Amino acid sequence: MFGLGFRFPTGRYHATAWYRNVNEASVAWPPEPWRILRALIACYWRKGDHDRWNEDVLSRLVDALAEKPPVFCLPSGAIHSHTRHYMPIRSSKTLVFDAFLHLPAGTEIEVRWEDLVLEDDLLELSRDLAASMGYLGRAESWSECRAFTSAIGEPNCFPSERASYGDTCHVLVPHSPRSYQAERKRLQNQEAARIRTSSSRPLSDRALNTKVEKSFRATGGVDTLPPRLLDALSIDTADLQNRKWNQPPGAYEVMYSRSPNVRPRVRRQSSPQFRKASEPSDLPTVARYLVAGRPLPRIEDAVKIGEVLRSAALSKFGWETCESTGKRYPLAPWKISGRDTRNMIVRDPTHPHAFWLPEDADNDGWIDHLIVFIAGGIDRQIQSQLDRVNRLWLTKLRGQGKSDSGSNIGEWSLALEGFGGPMDFGSGSRMLATSRRWRSVTPFMAAGFLKKKGYAGEVLRLLARRGGETKGVAVRELPEIVVAGAPRRTLNFHRFRSRGREVQRDSTGAFLEIEFPEPIRGPLALGYACHYGLGSFKAVQ
Repeated sequence: MFGLGFRFPTGRYHATAWYRNVNEASVAWPPEPWRILRALIACYWRKGDHDRWNEDVLSRLVDALAEKPPVFCLPSGAIHSHTRHYMPIRSSKTLVFDAFLHLPAGTEIEVRWEDLVLEDDLLELSRDLAASMGYLGRAESWSECRAFTSAIGEPNCFPSERASYGDTCHVLVPHSPRSYQAERKRLQNQEAARIRTSSSRPLSDRALNTKVEKSFRATGGVDTLPPRLLDALSIDTADLQNRKWNQPPGAYEVMYSRSPNVRPRVRRQSSPQFRKASEPSDLPTVARYLVAGRPLPRIEDAVKIGEVLRSAALSKFGWETCESTGKRYPLAPWKISGRDTRNMIVRDPTHPHAFWLPEDADNDGWIDHLIVFIAGGIDRQIQSQLDRVNRLWLTKLRGQGKSDSGSNIGEWSLALEGFGGPMDFGSGSRMLATSRRWRSVTPFMAAGFLKKKGYAGEVLRLLARRGGETKGVAVRELPEIVVAGAPRRTLNFHRFRSRGREVQRDSTGAFLEIEFPEPIRGPLALGYACHYGLGSFKAVQ
């Protein structure tokens, strides 16, 4: 047996997986064998004793370690966390997420090649390189490394074909020398076939080979598909990205299975929405209004009405004008405005500031109630001003002519039903009820670019950011919903903010049905413009 043990003096392990962006705040766990071998190679070139160990010995060590994927003995108690920094990139301040795992003090990560017995010279080289390794992953991951040939504890993270714990992850491992040669030959043949097809005239074997060789070179002439595995693992990441490899040619993904007790926990404040339905609140979190007028606004225009309701509430607190710029800023507290004292948007994943949610309580297609939900609680000052909101007006909406007064606007009166918790209004409002199953009232719009897992993956990502439990949550797309007995698709709804200040990556959206393993209490609103009525859900019994 042969193994490497890693300790982190600062208690932090930073490493971004190859196929993830740094701003996704993801950490490669367990440490990828591909990364570990590259760290050993880097130590050889930067700190190795080249007079004692030549390059052929290093190549033999790399080939031996790459022959089979290792197993891991991971410590329990790892916590996934991150910090945020504004970096001066391209003459602008760019927000960067620095994700890491916080590991308990004194714990060690063991990487074991259980069937491997190294020759004496390779074992001495590995010990020399391990002793000189200063970090693993990113440069912030200060590490101490040791090589060993005997271990005591039992591994708890294996390739999935060997054991299955139910918690799986993709891990990047190096090709064995034989499989790398096969993969290299496959890629060369594939590129040769592409060149032949695109060429307007027949090519000789020599000309074809020259073109194939050039096609694998990055800017600066670096060969990104070299003959030796050692050279393939030594290629700089920038050169691989410059050649546009979607995966390093010297590595491939293996599905690993981890013991549940070594899965990193996420330390975040849980949103009140995902606490127990019976948990009391010190302050009311809901204000509900009855809407009166002819005709009432349609549920398809929910986002417009949500924006107007917010503006009406802001007007009760007043505005302040900046003398130098002439711009007006709201005097409302951050729970209402969604902005801090510097007029910057409050970006808290638990969404403690106000949601302005239109509701069609009787499902006749018309908005008959308005809900203001503030997870952080509605204090006396906010209650007194929300009590003064008694009228809304808006320019002409779709399908509506002049109002009863003859003007070309929509105007409605509001009557405050009262303040309380969701349970106080749950009997008359399916948006404030408690249920396991929730169905779309308005289109769910992705808050960013959709990933491979589609809308279901986006919902789970947003739930996790709010501190909700995503295990056992089922998400199903619906082709349409029924409003007032008629089918409605997402394109029938208004799906854009009026001012357009927030970047919108998704313009179509989807209707969804979400089923939780345990009942949660409403309201449930997710995705782009969820604070204004898009992405709203109602309880389904």
